[in-house]
Amino acid sequence: MRYCKLIMLLFFVSLVTEISFGQKIDNARKYRYAYSTDGFNQDRDDVAGSAMAVALFDKAGLSDRVAHFHFNTNFGGKPSHAEEHRKSVLQTGVLFGMIEAENAADAYFDVSRSKEERLAAIEHLSIQMSNSTLEEPLIMICAGGVQTVYLALEKAIQDGAQKETLSSTTFLSHGKANEITARKKSDNPDYHNNWASLELLLPNARFIDYTSSLVNGRREGGVNASQNSTAWNQSPRNKKKGNIPWKWLKDYGENVEGFGFSGTKGEWLLGRLKAAGAPEIGHNGNAEGDASDAGMIFGYVLSQPTDATMEDIKQYFMGN
Repeated sequence: MRYCKLIMLLFFVSLVTEISFGQKIDNARKYRYAYSTDGFNQDRDDVAGSAMAVALFDKAGLSDRVAHFHFNTNFGGKPSHAEEHRKSVLQTGVLFGMIEAENAADAYFDVSRSKEERLAAIEHLSIQMSNSTLEEPLIMICAGGVQTVYLALEKAIQDGAQKETLSSTTFLSHGKANEITARKKSDNPDYHNNWASLELLLPNARFIDYTSSLVNGRREGGVNASQNSTAWNQSPRNKKKGNIPWKWLKDYGENVEGFGFSGTKGEWLLGRLKAAGAPEIGHNGNAEGDASDAGMIFGYVLSQPTDATMEDIKQYFMGN
């Protein structure tokens, strides 16, 4: 009898957990999402973070809610690891069924590939911002400097979008470095703007920065400095073991094939996490296993712990 009660209790707990997660996903589907990431030369973490961002949207069934995704917004043009970053976004997108082809005319843009693609990204994002409403608001996830985001917002305003409409957009960031990044002395005025510039341009929008518990909160109270303080960052430069804590990923997901790869979705992600490592480029280079930017999606969008442990992340991907 006691054994039967235990089984019933475990079933009930599992059912409540499943319903709770389902409610979180239903809430997440009310929004549209735009994602911006830099790929700066001094830091290859985006090679890991962008692939994991795609994987999180895919796992949550939110692929159709991603309205815009641009990457490689490196100062001065194409970053040295542009090809690896492109694989992490576009090839992951294809393998995980989010986009049809690597170079399709869709909502995904490598802004370093050409001037035309950069301008197309700005145009496309400005339209997505203009389409934001209280009923179907846009969440702008800023996983890097916001120069391209600023230009898109500026264009939306110049093209006649009402600030009241644009103000339904939420801007999300998890790190101070990304928010203050700018080159005020640059001859290129595009590089002068940062998070503070966005706030001045659209003061009535919702800005969730690195000081917010909604993105960096700790379960025991207080706020982490960024998602780098969580299990999303396993990089050697962070005195962690790189891909080793992520090895459970090899059993995640169905088999996928393409781009010379054949294996599980998790095995593909392990390859992307590995590709972020580059100790040869200096003290800030070895970002193997650093998917910290994806922590914003995990915590804020999916209502999972904002101070995620590896067990939290594993349970999300490998649990029911």
